Parts: sequence; C-alpha cells; structure tokens
Amino acid sequence: MKITKQIVLFFAYYFMHFFAQAISYALLITFLTTLGYTATQRSLFFVADALFGMVFQVILGYLCDRHQKIKPYLYMLLLVYVIGTYALYRTTEMNFLVHIFLVPLVGSMLRLSASLSDSLTIETSEETRNNYGVIRLFGSIGWAVGSPVAAWIVAKWGYPMLGPSFIVFMALCVASILGIKDVKKVSSSDPVTMSDVQSLLRNPSYMLTVVILFLLFVVDMTQSYSVIDKIWYLNGSEKDVGNYWLMAAMLELPLFFYGGRLMQKLGSFKTIIIAGFFYGIRYVVYGCATSIFHMFVGGALQGVTYPLLMVASKIMVDEKTPENMRTSGQQVANAVYNSGSALVSPILVGLMEDNIGINNSLFVIAAMALITTGITIFINKKQA
Repeated sequence: MKITKQIVLFFAYYFMHFFAQAISYALLITFLTTLGYTATQRSLFFVADALFGMVFQVILGYLCDRHQKIKPYLYMLLLVYVIGTYALYRTTEMNFLVHIFLVPLVGSMLRLSASLSDSLTIETSEETRNNYGVIRLFGSIGWAVGSPVAAWIVAKWGYPMLGPSFIVFMALCVASILGIKDVKKVSSSDPVTMSDVQSLLRNPSYMLTVVILFLLFVVDMTQSYSVIDKIWYLNGSEKDVGNYWLMAAMLELPLFFYGGRLMQKLGSFKTIIIAGFFYGIRYVVYGCATSIFHMFVGGALQGVTYPLLMVASKIMVDEKTPENMRTSGQQVANAVYNSGSALVSPILVGLMEDNIGINNSLFVIAAMALITTGITIFINKKQA
C-alpha cells in the first residue's frame, strides 16, 4: 500500500470523525437511562431517528449525483450534527418533546455523515476505494480512543460537558477534511433523476444484497441497545460501557486491515456468511453472560463480525450499482439496511426487553443472525 497525502488525510479525518462520534453517541443510552426513560420510550426516539435518516439519505445521494459533489453536503451535515449534540447534552431534565427531536437529530446526523464519508472515500479514487478497509480502521481507532474519553468527561464534569467537548473535536475533524479532494463524478449529458434512483429498487441483484445486509445490520444495531442494557442490568457503570466500546473497537483493527484481502479471496457472500455465523455465537454469549467479564468476552467477537460486515457491504453495493449513480447506490442501500435497521432495532429491543426480558431478547437476536446466515448460504449455493 502506497501512503499518499490523500490517504494520510483520510486517515486523520476518519480518526477524528469517529473520535467525535464516540463523544456524542457512546453514552447516549446511559444518558437517557439516567434521565428516567424506559426501554420502550427510548425506542421511540430511535424510531424517529431512523425515519429521518431514511428519507434524507435517499435525498442526499440524489443531490450528490445530480450536482456531482459530496463535500458541501458533508459540511452541512457536520454543522447540524454539532448544533444538535450540544443542545442534547445541555438538556439534562426529562423532557420527552425536546428529546424526541434532539435524539433523532443527533443519531441521523451521525449515520448520514458517516455514510457520506464512506461514499467520498470509495469514489475519490481507485486507490482510496481499494484501501477503504484500512482507512475505516482509523475510524475504529478513533471510536476506541473516544469512548473512554467520553466516560472520563462524564465522570469528571457530567454529561453537559460532552457538548462543548464535541465542538472542539469536530472542529479538528473538519480541519482534516479540508485538504481532501471532492469526488470526480462520471460526466453525463443527462443529469441523474429521481426515476434513475427508483430504478435501483427494481434491480433484483441489488435488492437481494440490500435485504441480506438489512437483516444483519438489524442484528448488529441491537448492540447499541440490548448489550448496553445488559451491562447496566449486571450493575455496570459508564466506565464499563466506555471500556467495552474501547475493547470492541480495538479488536476491529486487524480485520479492517486484512478484511479487503480476505473478501477478494473468498468473495463477498462467503465473507458475509462468516460474519453472520459469528454474530449468532456472539449474542448467545451475551444471553448467557452473568458478569461484566462475560460481556467483554462476547464483545471480543466484534473483531470478526463488524469489520467483515462493513467492508463487504460497501463493496457489494458498489459492485451492483451503475457507475454514474454510485453515491445514490450507497445512500439508497444505507437508507434500507442502515437507517432501516436503526428503525427496527430499537422497537424490537424495547418490546422484547419489556415483555420477555433482556436475556431472552439476546437469544432471539442470536437466532435471527443464524437464520439469516442460513438463508445467505442457500442463496450462495444457488448462484454458484
């Protein structure tokens, strides 16, 4: 791998972006819990978050392809993200009407800015596309460092200090992206229209990929709710949550580095099958856990599951998308499998935890991962 100026700038940008994300999001569940919200109430916030993200993800992809630019829209998202995060953590009393607006705003800006950053990386050049896994690795490092920093800030100054801290770190994030070139879109005499975007949804190969990814991202997304609730159930603290994210993010690094090579050797479907199998094992461990240590054992499998899912998902979607609609292809797919899973996951977790308990909820999620893996194996054999 040749280290160029653009690659180094992407390294710096992903590190600072995910560091800032950890400050804004790693302790959001515990923040809402300390304010007195139940699992079902919290799920309503995240449902609104997902609905907002699904709509704007499609619109953003269309605008980027139509105007052949990504960075101006990314700057806009980061600005709104800063304002929303600052306002969220300054609201330290239980106020449902305020939080039903601020929580979705922060969550959707996190996902939209991350998704648009991935499109920027994949589309900037063949070099950055081929090294997406290594670039994304620096995002994991940023999250790993930022999570315990967030816990330290809360322990020392309380949740309200997360807002000003986020502003500082996001300013460094923006500074690092200034030197990154915007994408060079494929020129066309006919601008991209919404009918072109709709045609993606009529592409069977594209939609099959999206459905598989949706099911696995539902499994992955529940980690932000059910796993944190299980740590809380086992009398864990904000420090335990911060250390959990630190460990999980650090263990992602090797496969973010080598995941691209593994996918080239095995193919994207087999890579997804491996990820799905280990997701199932992981949630069985969570369900059986009787101590914080057991939760960390399950979290160690993050080193296999998430990197393989992330690397394979971006490349799989890119391969199924027309070249002049690559941003739309990524954003529409993300609207379904990322924002869509963000819509389903909090509802699923909230209802299950309130009705069958935390442990049974984790076993149901494990079963979902294994069933999806079985379906993917069947499809892979049929296409072989």
